[in-house]
Amino acid sequence: GLVVAVVAVLGAVTWVVGYSDLLVLDRVQVTGVEEPLSDTVVQAADAPLGEPLARVDTGAVAERVKAIPDVAAVVVGRSWPDALTLQVTARVPLAVVGADDAWRYVDAQGVLFGQAPPEPDQLPVVLAPAGESGVEQRAAAVAVAVSLPDDVRAEVERIEASSPVEVRLVLRDGRRVVWGSEEESERKAEVLAVLLQTPATDYDVSVPDRPTLRPAA
Repeated sequence: GLVVAVVAVLGAVTWVVGYSDLLVLDRVQVTGVEEPLSDTVVQAADAPLGEPLARVDTGAVAERVKAIPDVAAVVVGRSWPDALTLQVTARVPLAVVGADDAWRYVDAQGVLFGQAPPEPDQLPVVLAPAGESGVEQRAAAVAVAVSLPDDVRAEVERIEASSPVEVRLVLRDGRRVVWGSEEESERKAEVLAVLLQTPATDYDVSVPDRPTLRPAA
């Protein structure tokens, strides 16, 4: 009676959703980014068009999309009756790093992506290892760059990071700044803005409450 009817209905629903041709994947929708990255996302997703939407491995699709260097995050969902939705968050370029005879963008996590033009667009230049081993150095340098006031950042030629706790600034006029780690960067930036009003060759704000400088000859 009733039990048999319920089982039959559930079986029919399961078949329609998971095995029939009525609810199959027909299209992929990408939000959050524009062309050409959106096209790259669709290609990398390699969504199995024609497969029942309920059986699409959204985790596998997400992993393929996250492998794109320009993608910071992606959320994959199903939009019934026939679409897969990819909500993409792109990496934000905050500085540039020289790598393989070219300029690469770097984000807040120190991840390299894309290719910057020969004359970087108003972005700080970071001198740090370009390989996987340099992620922490690059992230520290970017954190320092972001903390700088616009007028100070405009004076910076490059930011050097030999380690996450050994960050230095080289100004366009040759003056140098020992920054140390990215900790207290906002405070260090405030102190440096004041120190730069005093002529010197070297400044040290690694301990912002006890800054030092070497007077110009």
